[in-house]
Amino acid sequence: MKFIHTADIHLGASPDRNMPWGVNRQKEIWDTFKRLIMEVKQERPEMFFISGDLFHRQPKINELKEIDYLFSTLSPTRVLLIAGNHDPITETSKYKDFKWSPNVFFLSSDKMEIYSFEDIGVDVYGLSYHDKMIKENLYDYVKPQNKDRINILMAHGGDESHIPMNQNLILLNGFEYVACGHIHIPFLHKNASFAYPGSLEPIDKNDKGVRGYIYGEITKEERFITLKPFARRYYLDIEVNVASKMSCNEVYDAIAKQIEEQGSDNIYHVYIRGFRDPDIEFNKVDISLLGNVIAVSDESEPDYDFEELYNNNKDNMIGIYISRFKDRSSLNEVEKKALYYGTKALLDANRD
Repeated sequence: MKFIHTADIHLGASPDRNMPWGVNRQKEIWDTFKRLIMEVKQERPEMFFISGDLFHRQPKINELKEIDYLFSTLSPTRVLLIAGNHDPITETSKYKDFKWSPNVFFLSSDKMEIYSFEDIGVDVYGLSYHDKMIKENLYDYVKPQNKDRINILMAHGGDESHIPMNQNLILLNGFEYVACGHIHIPFLHKNASFAYPGSLEPIDKNDKGVRGYIYGEITKEERFITLKPFARRYYLDIEVNVASKMSCNEVYDAIAKQIEEQGSDNIYHVYIRGFRDPDIEFNKVDISLLGNVIAVSDESEPDYDFEELYNNNKDNMIGIYISRFKDRSSLNEVEKKALYYGTKALLDANRD
Protein backbone atom coordinates (compact mmCIF):
# COMPACT_ATOMS: atom_id res chain seq x y z
CA MET A 1 0.00 0.00 0.00
CA LYS A 2 1.43 3.35 -1.08
CA PHE A 3 0.49 6.49 0.86
CA ILE A 4 1.24 10.15 1.45
CA HIS A 5 0.97 11.47 5.00
CA THR A 6 0.68 15.12 6.01
CA ALA A 7 -0.63 17.08 8.99
CA ASP A 8 -0.75 20.56 10.52
CA ILE A 9 -1.49 22.41 7.30
CA HIS A 10 -3.09 25.29 9.26
CA LEU A 11 -5.03 26.81 6.39
CA GLY A 12 -6.02 30.33 7.41
CA ALA A 13 -2.91 30.99 9.50
CA SER A 14 -1.03 34.26 8.84
CA PRO A 15 2.54 33.83 10.14
CA ASP A 16 4.74 36.91 10.56
CA ARG A 17 1.91 39.25 9.63
CA ASN A 18 3.87 42.23 11.00
CA MET A 19 6.86 41.48 8.76
CA PRO A 20 7.33 42.62 5.14
CA TRP A 21 7.10 39.06 3.81
CA GLY A 22 4.09 38.28 6.04
CA VAL A 23 1.65 39.77 3.52
CA ASN A 24 1.97 36.65 1.37
CA ARG A 25 2.24 33.94 4.01
CA GLN A 26 -1.47 33.10 4.35
CA LYS A 27 -1.80 32.63 0.60
CA GLU A 28 1.47 30.67 0.47
CA ILE A 29 0.09 28.12 2.96
CA TRP A 30 -2.91 27.54 0.70
CA ASP A 31 -0.71 27.44 -2.39
CA THR A 32 1.62 24.85 -0.85
CA PHE A 33 -1.34 22.65 0.03
CA LYS A 34 -2.60 22.91 -3.56
CA ARG A 35 0.88 21.93 -4.75
CA LEU A 36 0.69 18.90 -2.48
CA ILE A 37 -2.65 17.96 -4.05
CA MET A 38 -0.91 18.01 -7.43
CA GLU A 39 1.88 15.85 -6.00
CA VAL A 40 -0.64 13.31 -4.71
CA LYS A 41 -2.36 13.32 -8.09
CA GLN A 42 0.95 12.58 -9.78
CA GLU A 43 2.08 9.87 -7.33
CA ARG A 44 -1.36 8.17 -7.25
CA PRO A 45 -1.05 6.55 -3.81
CA GLU A 46 -3.83 4.36 -2.50
CA MET A 47 -4.22 6.63 0.54
CA PHE A 48 -3.68 10.27 1.51
CA PHE A 49 -3.62 10.82 5.30
CA ILE A 50 -4.22 14.25 6.88
CA SER A 51 -3.64 13.80 10.62
CA GLY A 52 -5.37 16.88 12.04
CA ASP A 53 -5.24 20.68 11.97
CA LEU A 54 -6.03 20.98 8.29
CA PHE A 55 -7.33 24.41 9.32
CA HIS A 56 -5.83 26.90 11.75
CA ARG A 57 -9.32 27.67 13.08
CA GLN A 58 -12.89 26.65 12.35
CA PRO A 59 -13.32 26.29 8.57
CA LYS A 60 -15.88 28.29 6.64
CA ILE A 61 -18.37 26.43 4.47
CA ASN A 62 -16.89 27.85 1.26
CA GLU A 63 -13.43 26.66 2.37
CA LEU A 64 -14.74 23.14 2.94
CA LYS A 65 -16.28 23.16 -0.53
CA GLU A 66 -12.96 24.24 -2.08
CA ILE A 67 -11.06 21.57 -0.15
CA ASP A 68 -13.58 18.87 -1.03
CA TYR A 69 -13.27 19.73 -4.70
CA LEU A 70 -9.49 19.38 -4.50
CA PHE A 71 -9.90 16.03 -2.74
CA SER A 72 -12.38 14.83 -5.36
CA THR A 73 -9.77 15.34 -8.10
CA LEU A 74 -7.57 12.72 -6.40
CA SER A 75 -9.95 9.79 -6.95
CA PRO A 76 -9.34 6.84 -6.80
CA THR A 77 -6.92 7.83 -4.01
CA ARG A 78 -8.76 7.67 -0.68
CA VAL A 79 -8.41 10.80 1.45
CA LEU A 80 -8.58 10.15 5.19
CA LEU A 81 -8.66 13.00 7.68
CA ILE A 82 -9.27 13.79 11.32
CA ALA A 83 -9.95 17.10 13.09
CA GLY A 84 -7.23 18.38 15.40
CA ASN A 85 -7.13 20.76 18.33
CA HIS A 86 -7.08 23.87 16.10
CA ASP A 87 -10.17 22.86 14.12
CA PRO A 88 -12.21 20.67 16.50
CA ILE A 89 -15.76 19.61 15.68
CA THR A 90 -17.73 21.92 17.95
CA GLU A 91 -21.51 22.40 18.02
CA THR A 92 -21.25 25.26 15.51
CA SER A 93 -18.53 23.70 13.36
CA LYS A 94 -19.18 23.59 9.61
CA TYR A 95 -17.57 20.13 9.69
CA LYS A 96 -20.84 18.82 11.16
CA ASP A 97 -23.17 17.60 8.44
CA PHE A 98 -20.78 18.48 5.60
CA LYS A 99 -21.14 16.02 2.71
CA TRP A 100 -17.76 14.94 1.40
CA SER A 101 -16.97 13.43 -1.97
CA PRO A 102 -17.11 9.61 -2.19
CA ASN A 103 -13.31 9.23 -1.99
CA VAL A 104 -13.09 11.28 1.26
CA PHE A 105 -13.34 9.53 4.63
CA PHE A 106 -13.60 11.80 7.67
CA LEU A 107 -13.09 9.99 10.98
CA SER A 108 -15.25 12.55 12.73
CA SER A 109 -16.28 10.75 15.92
CA ASP A 110 -14.73 11.62 19.28
CA LYS A 111 -14.52 7.85 19.86
CA MET A 112 -12.17 5.52 18.03
CA GLU A 113 -13.66 4.36 14.73
CA ILE A 114 -12.48 2.16 11.87
CA TYR A 115 -12.71 2.46 8.12
CA SER A 116 -12.13 -0.85 6.34
CA PHE A 117 -11.03 -1.00 2.72
CA GLU A 118 -11.59 -4.56 1.61
CA ASP A 119 -10.12 -4.21 -1.88
CA ILE A 120 -6.64 -3.33 -0.59
CA GLY A 121 -6.79 -5.09 2.78
CA VAL A 122 -6.35 -1.95 4.91
CA ASP A 123 -8.06 -0.84 8.14
CA VAL A 124 -7.66 2.78 9.30
CA TYR A 125 -8.31 3.78 12.93
CA GLY A 126 -8.80 7.30 14.22
CA LEU A 127 -10.89 9.89 16.01
CA SER A 128 -11.38 13.66 15.91
CA TYR A 129 -11.11 16.41 18.48
CA HIS A 130 -14.40 17.83 19.69
CA ASP A 131 -12.62 20.11 22.18
CA LYS A 132 -9.42 22.12 21.97
CA MET A 133 -7.83 20.08 24.76
CA ILE A 134 -7.95 16.34 25.46
CA LYS A 135 -5.84 15.12 28.38
CA GLU A 136 -6.73 11.42 28.21
CA ASN A 137 -4.35 8.85 26.67
CA LEU A 138 -6.78 7.77 23.98
CA TYR A 139 -4.29 5.98 21.72
CA ASP A 140 -2.07 4.01 24.10
CA TYR A 141 -4.25 0.90 24.35
CA VAL A 142 -5.89 0.79 20.92
CA LYS A 143 -5.10 -2.49 19.17
CA PRO A 144 -6.00 -3.68 15.65
CA GLN A 145 -8.98 -6.02 15.50
CA ASN A 146 -7.81 -7.91 12.42
CA LYS A 147 -4.06 -8.53 12.35
CA ASP A 148 -4.23 -10.11 8.90
CA ARG A 149 -4.80 -6.66 7.43
CA ILE A 150 -2.54 -3.62 7.11
CA ASN A 151 -3.56 -1.54 10.11
CA ILE A 152 -3.07 2.23 10.25
CA LEU A 153 -3.67 4.48 13.28
CA MET A 154 -4.22 8.19 12.65
CA ALA A 155 -3.25 10.11 15.81
CA HIS A 156 -3.14 13.81 16.66
CA GLY A 157 -1.43 14.78 19.87
CA GLY A 158 1.62 14.00 21.94
CA ASP A 159 1.73 16.54 24.77
CA GLU A 160 0.03 16.62 28.16
CA SER A 161 -2.92 18.76 26.99
CA HIS A 162 -3.46 17.13 23.60
CA ILE A 163 -3.84 13.36 23.91
CA PRO A 164 -0.58 12.33 25.62
CA MET A 165 1.03 9.37 23.87
CA ASN A 166 3.28 6.63 25.20
CA GLN A 167 5.17 5.88 22.02
CA ASN A 168 6.60 2.62 23.36
CA LEU A 169 3.14 1.28 24.21
CA ILE A 170 1.68 2.31 20.86
CA LEU A 171 4.54 0.67 18.98
CA LEU A 172 3.74 -2.63 20.72
CA ASN A 173 0.05 -2.56 19.76
CA GLY A 174 0.52 -4.02 16.28
CA PHE A 175 -0.15 -1.18 13.84
CA GLU A 176 1.86 -1.25 10.65
CA TYR A 177 1.98 2.56 10.70
CA VAL A 178 0.96 5.36 13.09
CA ALA A 179 0.30 8.56 11.11
CA CYS A 180 0.75 11.34 13.65
CA GLY A 181 0.03 15.06 13.73
CA HIS A 182 0.21 18.02 16.16
CA ILE A 183 3.99 18.15 16.74
CA HIS A 184 5.42 20.49 14.10
CA ILE A 185 8.90 18.99 14.15
CA PRO A 186 9.28 16.05 11.72
CA PHE A 187 10.01 12.71 13.40
CA LEU A 188 10.44 9.32 11.73
CA HIS A 189 10.87 6.32 14.01
CA LYS A 190 13.78 4.09 13.08
CA ASN A 191 11.53 1.12 12.30
CA ALA A 192 9.32 3.29 10.02
CA SER A 193 6.12 2.47 11.90
CA PHE A 194 5.53 5.81 13.68
CA ALA A 195 5.99 9.29 12.23
CA TYR A 196 5.20 12.99 12.45
CA PRO A 197 5.58 14.78 9.12
CA GLY A 198 5.70 18.14 10.94
CA SER A 199 3.87 21.18 9.58
CA LEU A 200 3.68 21.31 5.79
CA GLU A 201 4.70 24.98 5.92
CA PRO A 202 6.40 26.48 8.98
CA ILE A 203 3.75 28.29 11.02
CA ASP A 204 5.96 30.36 13.31
CA LYS A 205 9.61 31.08 14.02
CA ASN A 206 9.87 28.00 16.27
CA ASP A 207 9.17 25.70 13.30
CA LYS A 208 12.82 25.65 12.27
CA GLY A 209 14.37 23.49 9.60
CA VAL A 210 13.02 21.41 6.73
CA ARG A 211 9.26 20.99 6.36
CA GLY A 212 7.42 18.66 4.02
CA TYR A 213 5.33 15.49 3.83
CA ILE A 214 5.90 11.76 4.28
CA TYR A 215 5.88 9.33 1.38
CA GLY A 216 5.48 5.70 2.40
CA GLU A 217 5.04 2.16 1.17
CA ILE A 218 3.81 -0.62 3.48
CA THR A 219 3.25 -4.34 3.24
CA LYS A 220 2.74 -6.81 6.10
CA GLU A 221 6.42 -7.64 5.88
CA GLU A 222 8.14 -4.34 5.04
CA ARG A 223 7.86 -0.59 5.58
CA PHE A 224 9.48 2.33 3.82
CA ILE A 225 8.92 5.97 4.75
CA THR A 226 10.79 9.13 3.87
CA LEU A 227 10.32 12.84 4.52
CA LYS A 228 10.13 14.87 1.32
CA PRO A 229 10.96 18.60 1.71
CA PHE A 230 8.15 20.67 0.22
CA ALA A 231 7.64 24.01 1.97
CA ARG A 232 7.79 27.34 0.17
CA ARG A 233 10.01 28.80 2.92
CA TYR A 234 11.93 27.56 5.93
CA TYR A 235 12.94 29.21 9.19
CA LEU A 236 16.69 28.83 9.45
CA ASP A 237 19.46 29.95 11.79
CA ILE A 238 22.49 31.88 10.60
CA GLU A 239 25.57 32.01 12.79
CA VAL A 240 28.37 34.49 12.17
CA ASN A 241 31.54 34.19 14.23
CA VAL A 242 33.16 37.60 14.46
CA ALA A 243 36.72 38.57 15.24
CA SER A 244 38.02 41.77 16.82
CA LYS A 245 39.47 43.02 13.52
CA MET A 246 36.16 42.76 11.63
CA SER A 247 34.21 45.91 10.82
CA CYS A 248 30.43 46.17 10.93
CA ASN A 249 30.18 46.09 7.14
CA GLU A 250 32.36 42.99 6.97
CA VAL A 251 30.00 41.23 9.37
CA TYR A 252 26.94 42.41 7.42
CA ASP A 253 28.50 41.08 4.20
CA ALA A 254 29.06 37.69 5.86
CA ILE A 255 25.38 37.58 6.88
CA ALA A 256 24.21 38.61 3.39
CA LYS A 257 26.37 35.91 1.82
CA GLN A 258 24.82 33.19 3.99
CA ILE A 259 21.32 34.42 3.15
CA GLU A 260 22.15 34.30 -0.55
CA GLU A 261 23.61 30.78 -0.26
CA GLN A 262 20.73 29.34 1.79
CA GLY A 263 17.93 31.05 -0.16
CA SER A 264 16.56 34.55 -0.13
CA ASP A 265 12.97 33.28 0.36
CA ASN A 266 13.79 31.66 3.69
CA ILE A 267 13.35 33.41 7.04
CA TYR A 268 16.35 33.82 9.32
CA HIS A 269 17.29 34.17 12.95
CA VAL A 270 20.78 35.68 12.94
CA TYR A 271 23.19 34.83 15.76
CA ILE A 272 26.38 36.88 16.12
CA ARG A 273 29.02 35.19 18.25
CA GLY A 274 32.70 35.61 19.01
CA PHE A 275 34.76 38.63 20.07
CA ARG A 276 34.19 41.99 18.43
CA ASP A 277 36.05 45.26 18.43
CA PRO A 278 34.93 46.97 21.69
CA ASP A 279 34.36 50.22 19.78
CA ILE A 280 31.70 48.88 17.40
CA GLU A 281 28.09 47.84 17.84
CA PHE A 282 25.97 45.96 15.33
CA ASN A 283 22.78 47.69 14.21
CA LYS A 284 19.88 45.22 14.25
CA VAL A 285 17.79 47.38 11.92
CA ASP A 286 20.56 47.35 9.30
CA ILE A 287 20.84 43.55 9.65
CA SER A 288 17.07 43.12 9.25
CA LEU A 289 17.28 44.83 5.86
CA LEU A 290 19.68 42.18 4.52
CA GLY A 291 16.85 39.70 3.90
CA ASN A 292 13.90 38.03 5.66
CA VAL A 293 15.44 38.43 9.11
CA ILE A 294 12.93 37.79 11.89
CA ALA A 295 15.34 38.13 14.82
CA VAL A 296 18.93 39.09 15.62
CA SER A 297 20.72 37.76 18.71
CA ASP A 298 24.00 39.55 19.33
CA GLU A 299 25.90 37.20 21.63
CA SER A 300 29.31 38.62 20.74
CA GLU A 301 31.57 39.94 23.44
CA PRO A 302 33.88 42.97 23.33
CA ASP A 303 37.47 41.89 22.91
CA TYR A 304 38.91 43.84 25.85
CA ASP A 305 42.53 43.47 26.92
CA PHE A 306 41.73 43.31 30.61
CA GLU A 307 45.36 43.19 31.69
CA GLU A 308 46.11 46.41 29.87
CA LEU A 309 42.88 48.02 31.08
CA TYR A 310 43.68 47.06 34.66
CA ASN A 311 47.27 48.32 34.49
CA ASN A 312 46.08 51.66 33.06
CA ASN A 313 43.28 52.08 35.59
CA LYS A 314 44.57 50.65 38.87
CA ASP A 315 43.63 53.75 40.81
CA ASN A 316 40.10 54.28 39.54
CA MET A 317 36.75 52.47 39.46
CA ILE A 318 37.61 50.61 36.24
CA GLY A 319 40.68 48.97 37.75
CA ILE A 320 38.92 48.23 41.02
CA TYR A 321 36.01 46.60 39.17
CA ILE A 322 38.27 44.42 36.99
CA SER A 323 40.30 43.34 40.03
CA ARG A 324 37.20 41.71 41.52
CA PHE A 325 37.35 39.10 38.72
CA LYS A 326 40.73 37.65 39.65
CA ASP A 327 40.81 34.35 37.76
CA ARG A 328 39.23 35.47 34.48
CA SER A 329 40.01 32.18 32.71
CA SER A 330 37.52 30.26 34.87
CA LEU A 331 34.53 32.62 34.88
CA ASN A 332 31.09 31.18 34.25
CA GLU A 333 28.76 32.77 31.69
CA VAL A 334 27.03 35.04 34.21
CA GLU A 335 30.37 36.24 35.60
CA LYS A 336 31.69 36.86 32.08
CA LYS A 337 28.70 39.00 31.23
CA ALA A 338 29.07 40.92 34.49
CA LEU A 339 32.73 41.60 33.68
CA TYR A 340 32.12 42.62 30.05
CA TYR A 341 29.00 44.70 30.58
CA GLY A 342 30.26 46.31 33.80
CA THR A 343 33.59 47.25 32.19
CA LYS A 344 31.78 48.67 29.15
CA ALA A 345 29.47 50.77 31.34
CA LEU A 346 32.41 52.19 33.30
CA LEU A 347 34.37 52.93 30.13
CA ASP A 348 31.36 54.66 28.57
CA ALA A 349 30.81 56.70 31.72
CA ASN A 350 34.49 57.65 31.79
CA ARG A 351 34.33 58.82 28.15
CA ASP A 352 31.26 60.94 28.90
